[in-house]
Amino acid sequence: MWRDPVIWLVVIVAFLFRLIYNVALHPDGHPPSSFVIDEREYFSAAHMLVEGRGFSFFDTALWVRPPVYVLMLAAVMKVAGISTLPTLLVQSILSAFTLLPIGWLAFQAAGRRAARWATALATLYLPLTLFAGLLLSETLFVFLFAWALVALTRARSALDTGWGRTAWLWLLLSGGLLGFGVLTRATALAFVPLAALWLTVGTGKETIARRIGAAAVVVAVCVVCLVPWIARNYAAYHSFVLVDNTSGYNLWLASVGVRDEARLQNELLTVQNPADRQAYAYARAWEVISADPGAFAAKGVKESLDLWRPLFGAEERQIKGYALGRVPAWHLASLFVLDDLLYVVILLAALLGLIVSPPHPLKSLTGLWVALWVLMSFVFFAVTRFRLPVVVALIPWAGAGITALRAPSLLLEPFKRLGVVSRVASGLAVASIVLLVVPPISVQDTLLGVQRWSQQAPYRAAELLLKQNKVDAAIAEYQKANTEISDTRYGLAAALLQSGQPDAALAQLQADEPTERVEPYIIRGEAAREAGNLASARSFFNSRTMQVSAVEALDWAWDHLRPPPVAQIELGSGLDMGYVRGFYGPEKDDSGRSFRWSSDNAAIRGVQSPTGSSIIWSGWRPAGLEAATPVLEWSVDGNLEEDTVTGIKLENSLAWTTTAVPPGGSEQGYLAISTSSFISGGIDPRLLGVRISTVGASK
Repeated sequence: MWRDPVIWLVVIVAFLFRLIYNVALHPDGHPPSSFVIDEREYFSAAHMLVEGRGFSFFDTALWVRPPVYVLMLAAVMKVAGISTLPTLLVQSILSAFTLLPIGWLAFQAAGRRAARWATALATLYLPLTLFAGLLLSETLFVFLFAWALVALTRARSALDTGWGRTAWLWLLLSGGLLGFGVLTRATALAFVPLAALWLTVGTGKETIARRIGAAAVVVAVCVVCLVPWIARNYAAYHSFVLVDNTSGYNLWLASVGVRDEARLQNELLTVQNPADRQAYAYARAWEVISADPGAFAAKGVKESLDLWRPLFGAEERQIKGYALGRVPAWHLASLFVLDDLLYVVILLAALLGLIVSPPHPLKSLTGLWVALWVLMSFVFFAVTRFRLPVVVALIPWAGAGITALRAPSLLLEPFKRLGVVSRVASGLAVASIVLLVVPPISVQDTLLGVQRWSQQAPYRAAELLLKQNKVDAAIAEYQKANTEISDTRYGLAAALLQSGQPDAALAQLQADEPTERVEPYIIRGEAAREAGNLASARSFFNSRTMQVSAVEALDWAWDHLRPPPVAQIELGSGLDMGYVRGFYGPEKDDSGRSFRWSSDNAAIRGVQSPTGSSIIWSGWRPAGLEAATPVLEWSVDGNLEEDTVTGIKLENSLAWTTTAVPPGGSEQGYLAISTSSFISGGIDPRLLGVRISTVGASK
């Protein structure tokens, strides 16, 4: 199998497919503003590790997470910087090479054709591609897990001939892969005793004794892998934290029906020590469960079924805003065909493969793995991404099932050998797949998203024209798009404001605009500012929604507003809306001075050029970075490569420093600022640059 040119060709195609698909889906490089699920936590923890501050991110975070994925992410950052593209490259390689153990397992089950089919299915199964483009641990975990299955299978086979060198090698490798798997996703810890039990199954007194010893070796090696992390946690928290402390919270959240997540997190934050936090969460969970065990059991059954059900709106599918026409039609179609439909094919084919393929120890190992995830879903809850390791374990058997379909006449023989119970169980399994998995597949949502993407083609053209300051042409394109969609109305309103039609702009807004959208506040605020009503403009620009979604608000205002040049911009005042981007929400220092934190890259525009133009900022860094001084680069025309002033250093202090704007900056009215960045900690995972208070004429 290892020398099969077809399989290696499929591996290469898989690598290219993962790379090209994710770049096409995120042509902007998947910046932090588009992070989903736990990406920001992993990014922040890795960034702090690169800063030389160890795993201190977890010291102030809500929970401690396993370290291996953070280490891998930090290693990529150390070599290639914080862009997500290098990580995509590394994870695409890992994901592609996961096909090799999948193919080998299928080869063991049903031969070369099954191996080829399994690798092809794994290439096309879209979640494997999507996770390669996300800063989440799933890609690394399934890589380690798939190879662990190979090592365990080889170890069990080698033990049949005694304690040879080969058996020792595969046992040591099995323990190491399981250990690193646990240190990537702690859920795998529950699989270790199951794998050890599986290794002990054999025939003959001598064989059983040998296999018990082998299981002990695997467990011992796994424990050795865990010891350094356990020791680190004990040194940091003076308490025992095995791998992570998320299970207590997850059980508590599950016990209350996966509701009130924010309340539970806020309550846990009052407990300082991570081990105490874990114990507190377990205690609260047990209170709820013991009060109504029937409700918890009913919840468990539902979650166990939900593990298998497709969920159109799962975050990892990256379809946020599909009903507004924001998601490419090709991505929605790919999800429908290569995720939902292919998932059903894999389940049915895997079931067939498990039934018709010859007896093999891998069947029971696969069953233990699947049963574990069902049990975990029962106890905790089901999240769509938790299904990925289950599907990876089933794909080899799907390859075997598809291979069996090439000889339909031979399919009846395995079925004839099945007992009545097995036949009934097989029928129930097929019925469950059809009745449980197929109905949640949302054809309607897919078609709606595809339709909206097509309708919004003029809108996308208008957005580009507006950025190019072609206002009249942009208005014409906006009016061709679906004006019932809020994005279209908001974009058209911004263009009308730029064309000097504030009344027409405000007419695009409805009385019941969603309070969580920033655009209505920006449009109303800009209309007030153009009318000279600065108090009203500040009220809109400083609303709670605008502060909660500050990064989104500043980005949208930058792209859609063209406020007139001013002598001075006070960052954080609210009236800086449209003048700045790459900043966070407004803050005030102890003296009441308003400011904004920049990210690693920020920009300021619209500053006039009177004599004495300056920028007021400070370069504070947290504990652990006392010796670090922020080094800034800034450009007067937005080109950080051709027209850049470098080597400007600020003291590591909360004190405000006044620096003259470089020659040319005042004339252009544009400053692009790049600075060394840091993460404050788990309680504040933002990527921070410097604090900036004022830009423009000195008073």
